[in-house]
Amino acid sequence: MPSVLKHAALGFVAAVVSVLTFHQEAWEVLHLLALPGLALPAPYPLDPVIPFGLPRIVNYCLLSGICGLVFGLATPRMRGPLWLWGLGLGAIVAAFGLLTVSGIKHFLPGARWIPLKYYTGIMTIVLTYGLPMSGSIVSPLTWIRSLLVDGIWGVGLGLILPRLGLRPSRQ
Repeated sequence: MPSVLKHAALGFVAAVVSVLTFHQEAWEVLHLLALPGLALPAPYPLDPVIPFGLPRIVNYCLLSGICGLVFGLATPRMRGPLWLWGLGLGAIVAAFGLLTVSGIKHFLPGARWIPLKYYTGIMTIVLTYGLPMSGSIVSPLTWIRSLLVDGIWGVGLGLILPRLGLRPSRQ
């Protein structure tokens, strides 16, 4: 297998395994602790998400697999422990999810998906005036929860990848 394809495939696989283990275990801990503002619903959610109606856990696996694919391609250029790079990626994913994805898919963070017929009008408003900011997006507990779960996913990615045979540069 060519080196680039190998790096991409191993990154994808490591990210999916990290979602199914590290990410969902962190999710379960927050679910079981049920701390106010940090509690999450039960792990391994199977509710469908649009646009394709895939179960939420499958959606998480596919999206993290894409991030892992890029991470796998960048691994040969990295120096130092991969888990630390993974933690950084987890922080980036958390920030991206809170600032961009929730604004686009929900318009107001914490809401459900918007009907497709309103999408064009809302996207026109978003592109003209920027993303709306609500109280939940700036809540420190929302940020902490996202950074915990996505950060642990990234650490897991960085721990799993070397066990699959992909190591960073030693220079």
